[in-house]
Amino acid sequence: MKKCSFKRNKLITALAIASLGLTSQFTFAQDDEDGANSEVETVTVIGSRSQKARSAADSPVPVDVINADDLKAMGGTVDLTDSLKTMIPSYTATPATGDGSAFVRTTSLRGTSPDQTLVLVNGKRRHRSALVQFLAPAAGAGAHATDVGMIPSIALKRVEVLRDGASSQYGSDAIAGVINFVMKDASEGGEYSIQYGEHYEGEQNYKVGLNQGFALGDSGFFNLSLEYSDNEALSRGIQRPDAQALIDAGVVGVGADSPFGDAPLVQTWGRPETDALRLFINTAIDVGDNSLYARIGYADTSGRYRFFYRNPDHPTLVTLRGLGYTGSLNDTGFTPYLDGDQTDFSFVTGFEGEFAGGTYFDFSFGYGKNELDYFLNNSINAGLGLTANLTIPQMDFDVGGYEQKEVNFNADFSYALSDSMNLAYGAEWREETYTAVAGEVNSYTNADGTSGPGVSGFRGIPTTDAGEFDRDNFAVYIDIEHDISDDFMLQYALRYEDFSDFGSTINGKIAGRYNISDTTAFRGAISTGFHAPTPGQANVRTTITTFDGATGLQVEEGLIPATDPRAIAVGGQELTEETSVNFSLGITSDLTDNTTLTVDFYQINVDDRIYRTGDIIASDGSTISFYTNALDVEHSGVDVVLTSTWDISD
Repeated sequence: MKKCSFKRNKLITALAIASLGLTSQFTFAQDDEDGANSEVETVTVIGSRSQKARSAADSPVPVDVINADDLKAMGGTVDLTDSLKTMIPSYTATPATGDGSAFVRTTSLRGTSPDQTLVLVNGKRRHRSALVQFLAPAAGAGAHATDVGMIPSIALKRVEVLRDGASSQYGSDAIAGVINFVMKDASEGGEYSIQYGEHYEGEQNYKVGLNQGFALGDSGFFNLSLEYSDNEALSRGIQRPDAQALIDAGVVGVGADSPFGDAPLVQTWGRPETDALRLFINTAIDVGDNSLYARIGYADTSGRYRFFYRNPDHPTLVTLRGLGYTGSLNDTGFTPYLDGDQTDFSFVTGFEGEFAGGTYFDFSFGYGKNELDYFLNNSINAGLGLTANLTIPQMDFDVGGYEQKEVNFNADFSYALSDSMNLAYGAEWREETYTAVAGEVNSYTNADGTSGPGVSGFRGIPTTDAGEFDRDNFAVYIDIEHDISDDFMLQYALRYEDFSDFGSTINGKIAGRYNISDTTAFRGAISTGFHAPTPGQANVRTTITTFDGATGLQVEEGLIPATDPRAIAVGGQELTEETSVNFSLGITSDLTDNTTLTVDFYQINVDDRIYRTGDIIASDGSTISFYTNALDVEHSGVDVVLTSTWDISD
């Protein structure tokens, strides 16, 4: 894959005209006396635990550093994931159009699964979304990943991207690389931002943001960021033939149940309607020669997405007609729509500094939680039958939701053995808890209280499928950086982890960099990595609406755990970890004083990739699917990045 990135400092003006719309952004910044915008080489945190400061240009593996000004100028979109997509080589953010996947964008590096890229905030692991991606595009199907859309873009100081395997340094998920969001830490000054965009068919989007820094005593800071965004739904579909046939026959009201004002279209293809409020607090204060820090994040988002059209011959309406229903839906059909409400919270606190003997330490605690609640509207549970007046008793349902909760304890140490060698080591304990929350009884039962097919489009989560599933793991690691000479540097890392559900794993890495001249260097790495199956992937149950490829008819398919007896009967077995071997080789060259070219080849071999099976007819006649270690996948490509800095005022 090839991508060129152009980085410009001091004064940046960008005008972007897309085929569908025009976006404008206005930003007002107060003076930055801390020098946040000065032209200095950025020292990175990602990929190195050495006490010797290293820049992205000195790294033995590809590292991209994107500051806030670059994001606003080159990728200043309302959605942070889209902004990153325009700036980061091999980064994808693919929109999906199904169930909860419409509200949680999958993001990934180098064509891998979204949960094969580790996300950090200020160097600490970020918790996952509550959503296991049932209906994401191919690379993301089955992934249980972090939702970067919960992070306010105005809070970002810079984004560091390590494009190489790093599981031996950071643990599970860092197969393709690591993305580290570094948050603003100014003790004064601030920024106010307004963005607005509109497509030629009228769908509007806007985002407003505020960032302000405050001094905390004589040596600390308190940095606050607030952001609100709103996106109207996009409608780019064409009329379905069955709906058009009804309109041509003179049926009135076809598509009139759309919540987006795009009638008579019976299906709305495009971006869902969303709005979001995001907050982030970054604070620290010196305690003697050491530092006490804390970070708090909060987000509250809501979205609305329209499902597939149910025409008058849909089994739901056929059943109701058999009970005596004569209402208008017999003529027009109906289209359900799903509301998804997310609440996200994170808290990290720690104490860092240096012992008397010269060892740097960082003790930290982290807690993260993401809740996703579903409400299905304009739909029918045929199992409830009809009222005494032969009307539909209920068309809006609380169908339940999911919750992901994570707790982390970390102890990290770094010690300079000599001027040319650094030793880093540490330990981590982590617990993940995945919870399925039951929906209201009418969303999954018949009128007599017995279990039924439930509401059309998204059967509510029954109490039998609800529950809490957890696991914990413990890890220790060692990381050595050795400058063998002024021109030759090697990095070694080894990590051991033990998981309470599937066992232990050991991963290693060796990376190197050799300067063949003052302007050109070779770099490369080989590493092993892994992604541990999450409690969500191992235990999720739901009903998915898919299509039969031969007939085109809708199929209600039960997604069940691989350890369910029905899955075991057709080959299901307990999930195990995905494993990987990552090779990379590249060259970096300073073409001029302000232009750098990097070319990196990579190959990632992933074994036992977790993927959802196709439709399987179980012994009881039901249609099921489940997650399994199904695939061995190879990802390879070339990243080409050209970075140039110039002063437009010259």
